[in-house]
Amino acid sequence: MSNQNDLNFNINMSSQPQTDKYQTISSSQPPSSTQQQSSPSQQSSDQIDITNFIQHANNPCIVLFTLLFKVLAILFFLIGGLLNSEALEFILVVILSAFDFWFVKNVSGRILVGLRWWNEIKEDGSEVWIYESDHEKRATSIDTTIFWGSLYLTPIFWIVMTFIKLISVKIMYFLECLIAFILTFSNTVGYYKCSGEQKKKLTSFLASKGQEGFSKIVNYGANAMINQQGGNKV
Repeated sequence: MSNQNDLNFNINMSSQPQTDKYQTISSSQPPSSTQQQSSPSQQSSDQIDITNFIQHANNPCIVLFTLLFKVLAILFFLIGGLLNSEALEFILVVILSAFDFWFVKNVSGRILVGLRWWNEIKEDGSEVWIYESDHEKRATSIDTTIFWGSLYLTPIFWIVMTFIKLISVKIMYFLECLIAFILTFSNTVGYYKCSGEQKKKLTSFLASKGQEGFSKIVNYGANAMINQQGGNKV
């Protein structure tokens, strides 16, 4: 299990969160029916594998909640007919999608991959989007795989459902899917831009360090040659 310290995070709700070690950049812009059923031992083995997969993450609780709200929202949407209430299904899906948006934006991104984003409204009314990345963050492949995989796959599911409900002229379900798509896709766009900025900054950092190292090697070689020539003269 991971350190409890990873869960002691502080969410700053002000318009200018602390950026301590962060560097900030702002910009203004189905299985087959013929398939044999698995034996109880095989099902138990699959469950153990999934549990072990999550437990090997650096932050298993954060990974769990990153998936939980998404899965519950999709589950209530798929089995909504059992609720016998379109309004109840609509409320549950929207609330779970909103919880997922908040958690991924303010917690998952910062802890799992060292990224965060937000927007600010200036005095002149213009909107500025701010992206931050933590170069000191070292995430495991499990953390990053779950985070980015769920971040890209969830809005794809909701946009497909949105078009299906639009074509079938089911307005309530259409609005439900559209809201869920907007909430999930907003995080996808924000973190995509964060990742792009992180790659640019990392490339710039490596380039500067490479130039610095190359200049040191050149200076060292030049000094060595001068010293060697001076020794030969003596």
